[in-house]
Amino acid sequence: MLPWALSVPGYASALDQQREQAVELAQQGRVTEAADRLLELDARFPDEPRLQADLIVVLRLAGDNPAIASRTQDLDPESVPDYAHMSWAFALRDEGQFAAAADVLRQSRKRLGTAAEILFAVASAEAGDAATARDALEEIDPWPESAQELALMAYGLRQVDAPRQALAMANRARARDPQNSLAFQEQTLALWTLGASHRALVAMQERPDLFADDVHYQTQADTIASDIRQALDVRSRMEAEGNHKERNRELNRALASADEFLSRVPEEHPQHFRVRFDRIALLRELERMPETIGSFEALPGDRIAPAYVRRAAADAYLSEEQPKKALPLYESLVSANEPPEVSLLLDLYYTHLALEDYSAAADQLERAHHHTPVWLSVEPDRDPIPNWERVDVDQLRVYDAAYRQDLGLAWERSGELVRQAPAHAGLRNTQARLARWRGWPARSRDIADIAERWAPDARDTRLNRAENARDLGEHDTWTQEVDSLRADFPRSPDVQRLSEELEDRGRPSIESEVIFGRTSGGDGLVSGDRDREWRTRLNSPWSDHPLRAFLEHRYTTATFGDVEGRYDRIGAGIEWDARRKQAWVRFDRDLKGDANPGIAAGWSQWLGDHWRIGIEADSYSMQTPLRAIEAGLEGWSASASVNWRAHESLSAYANVGLLSIDDGNRRSSLGGGVTRRVYASAHHATDVGADLFFQQNSQPGGPYFNPERSASSSVRVDHDWITWRDYDRAFTQHFHAAVGGGYQSGFGNDPTVALRYEHRWDLDRRWSIDYGVGWGSTTYDGDREDRLFGLVRLRGIF
Repeated sequence: MLPWALSVPGYASALDQQREQAVELAQQGRVTEAADRLLELDARFPDEPRLQADLIVVLRLAGDNPAIASRTQDLDPESVPDYAHMSWAFALRDEGQFAAAADVLRQSRKRLGTAAEILFAVASAEAGDAATARDALEEIDPWPESAQELALMAYGLRQVDAPRQALAMANRARARDPQNSLAFQEQTLALWTLGASHRALVAMQERPDLFADDVHYQTQADTIASDIRQALDVRSRMEAEGNHKERNRELNRALASADEFLSRVPEEHPQHFRVRFDRIALLRELERMPETIGSFEALPGDRIAPAYVRRAAADAYLSEEQPKKALPLYESLVSANEPPEVSLLLDLYYTHLALEDYSAAADQLERAHHHTPVWLSVEPDRDPIPNWERVDVDQLRVYDAAYRQDLGLAWERSGELVRQAPAHAGLRNTQARLARWRGWPARSRDIADIAERWAPDARDTRLNRAENARDLGEHDTWTQEVDSLRADFPRSPDVQRLSEELEDRGRPSIESEVIFGRTSGGDGLVSGDRDREWRTRLNSPWSDHPLRAFLEHRYTTATFGDVEGRYDRIGAGIEWDARRKQAWVRFDRDLKGDANPGIAAGWSQWLGDHWRIGIEADSYSMQTPLRAIEAGLEGWSASASVNWRAHESLSAYANVGLLSIDDGNRRSSLGGGVTRRVYASAHHATDVGADLFFQQNSQPGGPYFNPERSASSSVRVDHDWITWRDYDRAFTQHFHAAVGGGYQSGFGNDPTVALRYEHRWDLDRRWSIDYGVGWGSTTYDGDREDRLFGLVRLRGIF
């Protein structure tokens, strides 16, 4: 049936009669024939308003919207009767010419009524003129009764970003006609726009034919994104409740949904890439760093990932010890025009630190400090509130000093933070960690106990408990804490490292050192003109008790002209180590020749964090001079030691020893020394020290060097230079120099000097090798001896 516009009475003229005849054809359903007739008339009688109006209406009925758009391109709407305006506007709207459609109805909509007002508002919204559309919709009064028109109003409201009003209007339309397709669509899409993507998706699944694939995909992608956000909230709540084992359950469900979506949505679809992006960020939240990197690197090279995806990938690269790849990603996130996010600056700090660029790291820390005030102003009339992001920055300043080997400054800064916020569990945990790094595990435990009152289930608190148990030799507690942490945080790098350290106790290990030297000087060389010392020890894994067995080979030889003195002994023993106490016993004998069985034992114990005492005894002592061994003499020895350690930068020692030789000689000795660190930076550390030694023999003389009394004093300097480092791998150069004086009864005082240069290679966390050369000059019996030597050390855990 034709619109009412076609029933307008005709005119008596021939044109009107022919026009009305064409209209009658259209009323009879012969639309194409009617359009042809009207086009013929238009060619003969151009610019006739009613003819133009009838032609627009009939062409609309014929579905020839392009023809309408073409014919009316320069036509003034006011020159065309109103009855054609609706058909004209609809045609232009269907052609995507939204602004032109709105212009057609701008003046006539009030005259034409509610339907025209709705169409004008919708076309204005689609043209991007939200203000006009919103005003037009507000002016509609009363609202129409038609479900279709109410649904169209809902569509317009959604287009002008008023989804709540759109939902209310769609609900009203569905109340009129529950089966109205447009109303159902608008109700669903309004729910989707309001963030209720789950409800919208359920609705779409009821009538999937009403929604294009693009809408389906976008809604599903929105649902996955919503699931991820909710899962993160659930995780935060579970962590606060101490339920760490289940905290990632919802995140894993979201990951399964994302994987299912990606398996069926075409790769070229925009929503496919959107979910791929979300999946990368999700994998990072799950701490599945290798998969995060793999998914990021699988993205097409021509597609620039959003900022949150690049951040996730950078975090993964940094966690997987690939800072060179992390750095450009982090830097791409720093805006030149806006203050940078504090957490991003801290990540940049750690990236530069991993690259051993401490200067750049300091710059990032300074930027973070500058952009993070202590207080935040909320409103002009209210007091400022604490800026808790500043705590992270201040804590990092503590760690920065520690990373630069200035633990004294780090401890001072940490104490100041705790003084300002004594009930902050994170600050207490930081202070506990520093106490342990300074060699104070007992003090660290006391501090960690305070943190445990407020945050017993926090990861840092539990890590401190585990590491303190390790350093205090409480192996059962250490094992329990690590097992618990591993169950709750299996992907945490800190937990993984602590777990690996525990697993190392279940592995055999080796220690080996060889020193070989040449000496020149007087006629009767005390050290021998050629000497070699080789010691190798193989350790079994630790048992649960905790005990371990060991095999030890000790070989020492030196030549004295045509004579050679030699020790070549093999031994086996058992070592016990728990609660900062250690005991060992070894049974040994000569590897070749006479058995010469012997037994040695030792005991040591820490008394608090600062004092350690120890005693040792050996029934067949290798302290017996080689010349005495070559002469058929043997000896036993006993010693006691006291070590004091204020912290990593100040320590001292004292020891007393007795060597009893078969010839009746009793050699007693007393020694002591102190060491102080005088310089420390990220890659350099310098220690200075002084040593004193005194020795007395009860029966001087004999076939070996055996003065009645001898003594020495020296000052020394040791410098370590970390020349290259890449996480657990490092190359360090060590320099040692000592100068002093030696005293020997009957010969007086003479200067002494010792120099040594070494390389140390840390091959990984478990293996290292050292090698170096040294030179020393000492006087014996008035003759100066110069000794040049080399050394090689190997340490490793299999």
